[in-house]
Amino acid sequence: MTVNVTKLGIALLLCLALAGCTRVIDTPLPKAQPPAAPITVGQVSDLLSEQAQPDDDPNLFVTVEPEECAGLVREVDPPFLFDTTPAAHDGGQHFAEDGELSVSVVEMVAVYPASFDPKAAVDEAKRTIESCRNDTMFVTAMEGQELYFRLLPPSDSGSPDMVLWSVESGGWACDNAYVAAHNAAIELTTCGEVNGYDVRSLAEAALERIEKLANMSL
Repeated sequence: MTVNVTKLGIALLLCLALAGCTRVIDTPLPKAQPPAAPITVGQVSDLLSEQAQPDDDPNLFVTVEPEECAGLVREVDPPFLFDTTPAAHDGGQHFAEDGELSVSVVEMVAVYPASFDPKAAVDEAKRTIESCRNDTMFVTAMEGQELYFRLLPPSDSGSPDMVLWSVESGGWACDNAYVAAHNAAIELTTCGEVNGYDVRSLAEAALERIEKLANMSL
């Protein structure tokens, strides 16, 4: 049988050329996230105060309108903690008194990878407060209550690591704090019939807990 060598050679060259031009695309490996440090994931619950306990029957604020002001009131997945995805988070609640004031204290805590920028987080919270200064916030709670909150005049936190703000609805009032340092953040809401609870002292104690845990790991 006669074989056409020329045609066979051309076919082989074409196969080799095509094989040589085949591109192998490697699937890129996912980039490893930096670890949570200096405060580790396992220490997240240590950011809570000794008084904080799990709440078996919570009635937290769950929705806020306008959405861009949600960080000032929402306690379910609070934006100031969750807009930057935490490596771990926890929460608790207790009741406290300050003179004649009796309030419910909700503590929400989070730790982040070592790349977390606490100053930027505090600055973003401050920007949200100022941008919502003249807004009325429509809030719903888990049990269905509906409230209209407005911001009160600003309070000086006395620290670059903390920001304070207060809201009231005429019958329900909350004094709040956000604290961020190292790779951790803590948000506190103290709610009762009137404003005036010393949330700054709670925020200072929260900052001390962050510093203590960070120093243990350094």
